[in-house]
Amino acid sequence: MCSTFLPGLLKRYHALCPQVELVLCTATADGMLQMLGTNQIDLAYTLDQPLLQPNLVLAADVPEPVCFIAPSAHPLAGQEVVTLEELPRQEFLLTERGMSYRDALDQCLAARGLAIHPYLELGSAALLCQMVEQGMGLSFLPEYIVRPALAAGRLARLNVPDCTVEMHRQLFYHRDKWLTPQMKAFIELVRQPAPGTASK
Repeated sequence: MCSTFLPGLLKRYHALCPQVELVLCTATADGMLQMLGTNQIDLAYTLDQPLLQPNLVLAADVPEPVCFIAPSAHPLAGQEVVTLEELPRQEFLLTERGMSYRDALDQCLAARGLAIHPYLELGSAALLCQMVEQGMGLSFLPEYIVRPALAAGRLARLNVPDCTVEMHRQLFYHRDKWLTPQMKAFIELVRQPAPGTASK
């Protein structure tokens, strides 16, 4: 999410509020929510299952589909439908366990008594996308990461009807937080579709 959305978002924000000093830190969703509760951060930006916390205000909520991808020349790329049972026999590159959409995938498979054992796990979804483009295996990534490669024909999206996962890009602040004009400006920018990356 950082590599896709933040560069353009921060560029637009800096043009609006050039005197504001921004400090970005990464953490798990639980860690971010804890930091909001102790006023260590002003805003938390997550990609996760919908989070509902009574002490937080949900300032932005954008659904983001997650999809199976394959190199465009892969045998499964030509199939109209791919079953879940076919996937464990393929070579996979996945994000690390504990990441929201990886956990959703594992739960979907486990419900059918299946599991995927990737030969490579990485924290970077953008790097995984590049490796799939190079023919190194299949993956399961947010659509916004792979959309340019899909449009260019370098990747194919696999139709796996038995596993449809949607995460939510959400922006939070604590309900007791006083919103400065600068924070309100950031929230409004997050709510706007990012050029070239808006969800379909």
